[in-house]
Amino acid sequence: PLTFHSNRVEVRQSRELTRFLANDEEKKTLKNIAEGELMHIVMSGINTADDIDRALDRLLLQGVIDDAKHFECIKDRVVRAIANPEAKEWFNGSYRLYNECTILSADNDTNRRPDRVMIKGNEAVVVDYKFGRQNDEHDKQVRRYMELLTKMGYENVKGYLWYVSKNEIKPVEL
Repeated sequence: PLTFHSNRVEVRQSRELTRFLANDEEKKTLKNIAEGELMHIVMSGINTADDIDRALDRLLLQGVIDDAKHFECIKDRVVRAIANPEAKEWFNGSYRLYNECTILSADNDTNRRPDRVMIKGNEAVVVDYKFGRQNDEHDKQVRRYMELLTKMGYENVKGYLWYVSKNEIKPVEL
């Protein structure tokens, strides 16, 4: 007897094959995406400004960064970003920090994973790093994080989108 299943099979190309088959414009886009992902990893490994070298050294030892020039370029971008007057306090060690930690909701339907949540007393600050173009969906994403933190009992919740490549920090209102 024949059995038919309603499950669909999905086939995906590996990233290596996607890069190999890409045209020049697609390769440029893929390179920008990879660079954004790398910067995201670097930023998630930094609690205070003193952690920059340690975060980058770890990636160098893991082979994620394999070139001294690239290492210095990334370090320069991170140092400039963290020196941003709006962000400086976020990296001074005065907050209890949650990098890349999932916020579990009571309904189990809206679990979220913000890039950086900082807590000080009854204040919660959520920051989401972005490395591409601005998008209205980014604001919605941070608002969802802020709503969850408010439900957790934090009375003073602030949210920010940080477009790290441009070093622009955009406040998000609830």
